[in-house]
Amino acid sequence: MTAAFALDTSCVVPLLSSWHEFHARTKQAYEVRLARRERLIVPVHALLESFSILTRMPVRLSPADSRRLLEESFFENAGIAGLAGAAAWATIQDLSLRDLGGGIAYDAVIARTALDAGASVLLTWNTRDLLRVAPPNLEIRQP
Repeated sequence: MTAAFALDTSCVVPLLSSWHEFHARTKQAYEVRLARRERLIVPVHALLESFSILTRMPVRLSPADSRRLLEESFFENAGIAGLAGAAAWATIQDLSLRDLGGGIAYDAVIARTALDAGASVLLTWNTRDLLRVAPPNLEIRQP
């Protein structure tokens, strides 16, 4: 099976935003993995959240331009993965057992989706939170 990696929102936005402070490092890590022929996975929540952020950042894009940029970058080049119902319930159970709530639930969904879709690595600039909620078999790494 081909190795796979995933991107969360904290990597999608810098990857697509040349003005972002993490653009160069994110793009380099992304291109290295693609050159190694690793399969790209973008969790659906990260895709939707990236659209939201791109339309409200200081250097904001219109909704139409945001859609075009995301499509050009990922429509044919990435597997867009969602979380199945049973996995969503398992994620909620895991969070509740660890007394975790609030926004970190979305990080947990992205991590679980990435793993369930076959990623062994999740690239993120949000390592602190992702390390708290990632499944044991998913490596959390900065680009």
